[in-house]
Amino acid sequence: MTGPRGQTTSKVKPANRRAFLKSGLGSAVALSALGAHPADSPAQTGPAIVTGRPDVVVVGAGAFGAWTALTLRERGVKVVLLDAYGVCSPRATSYDETRLIRCGYGDREIYSRWALRAMDLWEKRQQEWNQKLLYPGTRLSLAAHSTRQLELERKVFDRLSIRYEILQHDELSRRYPQVSFEGVEAAFLEPRSALIKAQDALLRVAEEFKRKGGTIQIGRAALGRASGRQLEAVSLGGNESVAAGSFVFACGPWLRKVFPDVLGKTIVTPRVEVVYFGPPSGDARFSWPNFPYLNGSGFSLYPCIDRGIKVLPVTNTEADPDAEERVVTAAQVKRARDYVALRVPALKDQPVVATHVCQFEMTKDQHFLIDTHPQFDNVWFAGGGSSHGFKHGPVIGEYVSDRVTGIAGDPELQKIFALRGR
Repeated sequence: MTGPRGQTTSKVKPANRRAFLKSGLGSAVALSALGAHPADSPAQTGPAIVTGRPDVVVVGAGAFGAWTALTLRERGVKVVLLDAYGVCSPRATSYDETRLIRCGYGDREIYSRWALRAMDLWEKRQQEWNQKLLYPGTRLSLAAHSTRQLELERKVFDRLSIRYEILQHDELSRRYPQVSFEGVEAAFLEPRSALIKAQDALLRVAEEFKRKGGTIQIGRAALGRASGRQLEAVSLGGNESVAAGSFVFACGPWLRKVFPDVLGKTIVTPRVEVVYFGPPSGDARFSWPNFPYLNGSGFSLYPCIDRGIKVLPVTNTEADPDAEERVVTAAQVKRARDYVALRVPALKDQPVVATHVCQFEMTKDQHFLIDTHPQFDNVWFAGGGSSHGFKHGPVIGEYVSDRVTGIAGDPELQKIFALRGR
């Protein structure tokens, strides 16, 4: 299995956990055990050890929460993973068939770097679990004309030695005759991208977490009793609560509902309506691996794997993750069909074979939010996936686990992910 910093370990070692956490992770020994050095990584207070209770409670079993819980457990930490509706609930942002992993982020190099690391970790997990989760393919970022965004992206890819091409209209049409490139002057081509089987992946992460000794419980968590700047427990309603040394709230679109005073204006939750069109009978041109992954003009369009050709129109309508009806609207189906008629004319009369409604959880600057609660030193936020968080799940698990267990990490990343100023 993959351990901290990409090291390989053979099994969880609970006996080491007590020694590892005994001093609150504030000592040089604790930092060294995680592969860090005291001079490089300022110590923070880690989860306390109290017999009979978990070291860390993670709230939210989506991509950020499940990977954090698994990573902590593989480091020997005792973890309880709570979710209001259970793993892979249809209400969750991380639900649905697939998510795209890509390296193109304009000039935001940190996410390109993380995507490279994430791809390596996904591939290792796929091999470790002997389960196909990645569907490698080519991503095309479509542009009406050559833009500054394309140039910035090119510079990042050059610095990181990531393969790419910038193709003009005629070459695009030659390589991908299934696609109409009307109104497209150029596209940024990423040969190393992939669709991830999102629902299958999360179910497997949760399964591995349980197999390695983690506890999963359904419960709607809220702040419970506290002492000064230390939260002692989360409340699950009634007289039920769960105590721990540290708490990670990775509950996606529910973050602003759990913390309205702190995050109510920091995170928005736009509704997303996904439409799947059936491929023509006997025609494999629109199925993986024969069709590229298309992004551009407020739409994403991905090839058929199991469910159909996936079309995702971007909207700005706010969604309530608890109360939202998971039924697509006729207006959004029309938008999806109009885009298909423009971009893939051969599919314009194909039937809708499946639909899905979820929501993103977006920060205003579309950076992740990974920071402590302003009133509690042992309460962490891990959210703000901003429509690109799922792919980074394994790296998020590493980063949040480091922070919770006392490794400060890169100061620049701390600034980017900080709550202050947002």
